[in-house]
Amino acid sequence: MKWDLLEKTTFWIEGIDLTEINLGQVAVITAEALGMNKDDIMVVDVRPGLIAFDILKRQVEAEAIAGKEKEILNRLGALPGVKLEPTATVHSEGVLGLIALGDQEALKVLKESKRMVDDISKAVAKRAIVFASGSEVISGKIEDTNSPYIMKVLEEAGFKVKFGGILEDDDKMAAAYIEAALEQGFGLVITTGGVGAEDKDFSIEAIKRIDPEAATPWILKFKPDYHRHHKEGVRIAVGQSGIANMIALPGPHEEAKLGSGRLIEGLQMGLTKPELAEYIAAAIRQRWHDKINKGGHTYESQKHSI
Repeated sequence: MKWDLLEKTTFWIEGIDLTEINLGQVAVITAEALGMNKDDIMVVDVRPGLIAFDILKRQVEAEAIAGKEKEILNRLGALPGVKLEPTATVHSEGVLGLIALGDQEALKVLKESKRMVDDISKAVAKRAIVFASGSEVISGKIEDTNSPYIMKVLEEAGFKVKFGGILEDDDKMAAAYIEAALEQGFGLVITTGGVGAEDKDFSIEAIKRIDPEAATPWILKFKPDYHRHHKEGVRIAVGQSGIANMIALPGPHEEAKLGSGRLIEGLQMGLTKPELAEYIAAAIRQRWHDKINKGGHTYESQKHSI
């Protein structure tokens, strides 16, 4: 469980005196006591009876710092050149103040924190937002039938759902809207449309701006002709940011319906990011194969209908 230091990164020890000691070694020993790397902590001030440290990262492991005052003092006290007074104590503001907790207090805080995090995670996971995409939807040339449908099936599955609006055909702008939704505490962000091969399709790219490791399996793949098709084919995307999932589904309504159904099933099964992406993609891909075989058309003749 990680805690954000919220700019309160300094802690200090009172009741300590140093004599001809390597401050780098002091920092290393203190870092080890807190389960950190040697480069994560530095000594920033030394005065008679006091030494101050700064943590050089924003987040810390809760279990690594809570109740660690005694361990820090014991380790430092064993160093030649370090003298600790019987009243030596560790002080800080914010999260780092938990270093000074006793063992039982630390255990209680960790248990309560975990319970709160679990409760928050469950609440966030059930908050969903759905975005439509594309200039055709914005201009009113195409009716957005996907968002109302997806919102309905999400609500039936127990989600609290909001419509996020229509994303422009711009990956930076789309990513900004998605990031804003994540900051507002939505645990599931869905976009429909913008996953094709045209130069105005940017939903995949928007999600990959936030999660470069997003899973993006192919639905259809073909050689770009750079007239209509500027990319290799049609994909969907499943990305993650913290505990939140970001999903890019196709625009055609039947594919959006199929994909959203698979999405809910996959979430209920607890699938990993790549597993969930392939679970959704496989169903849509199979629909294309069935459509091609039923119509007696070749893959090449069907690919241009997206």
